[in-house]
Amino acid sequence: MSLGNDREQRLNQLFTEYGAACPDPEAGASFMPMLWQRIEARRSPVLQWVTMSRRALVGAAALCMVLGLVMTRALTSSQFYQTTYIEALDDNEVPEDLAALHPVAFDSNGGPADQQ
Repeated sequence: MSLGNDREQRLNQLFTEYGAACPDPEAGASFMPMLWQRIEARRSPVLQWVTMSRRALVGAAALCMVLGLVMTRALTSSQFYQTTYIEALDDNEVPEDLAALHPVAFDSNGGPADQQ
């Protein structure tokens, strides 16, 4: 048992010496602001650049995932992308967005010609 007591005494002595070497800082009103100033002073511009680039990379990856999901849902829900070319040709209806693209003929006076 003397071996265990000896170790405890050495550990207590080590803690006492550590406490004497590193006194507790005074916790005043300016303790936290001063602590943050010291932390910020040690940060290098390279570390700040790396941190910003990592955040930008994560943001870009998240944006790509969101846009991919939106596009996937838009393409799968649209009837236009689900029909084949033959089915689209077989359909007699002209889509509304293409109806405005029909050519208009003009007569010699500059007005629209009568289409029959």
